[in-house]
Amino acid sequence: MTTIKALQTLHSLDVATFSRIVQWNTRRSLCRLARLVSASADGWPYLAIPLVLALISPSLAWQVLMVLATGFVIERLSYYLLKNSFKRNRPPNVIPGFQSVITASDEFSFPSGHTSGAFLMATVLVLLLPMGVAGYLYGWASLVALSRVVLGVHFPLDTVAGALLGSSIGWWAVQLITV
Repeated sequence: MTTIKALQTLHSLDVATFSRIVQWNTRRSLCRLARLVSASADGWPYLAIPLVLALISPSLAWQVLMVLATGFVIERLSYYLLKNSFKRNRPPNVIPGFQSVITASDEFSFPSGHTSGAFLMATVLVLLLPMGVAGYLYGWASLVALSRVVLGVHFPLDTVAGALLGSSIGWWAVQLITV
């Protein structure tokens, strides 16, 4: 199988999976929940984490802030370069007659920036905070990824790529700053 044929097959599977998932967005309450979950990864809520940690442990808050700042600078740059290199069209531009629930903030789809940011945040906090939060944080990050598909602005593989990007940069930032 040639590379182009393999990519076409992968794209077809991605579109088919997307089509199955967006069938869920006909439920108004699910769309409201997806909007809320998606908004929790808009970026600005991330500033609250070091502020809350500062009340508990200023030294831990400073470490988290430094790791997150480093991680997000690298993640945003990587995200921008990847998105503008791949230039994958968003679902409404690929699927005739499809309209997303929300309007995306930028033109291209791959990788998902919301998902990347959520997984970066989850990875950093899992590595730096006491045990027991991993399930909640990765559960939230996974819901962010799913919400982006339900809202119709990303294909599933966009969110998988975002999760891998964010997790790997989060891990790397912790190693870089805490060594």
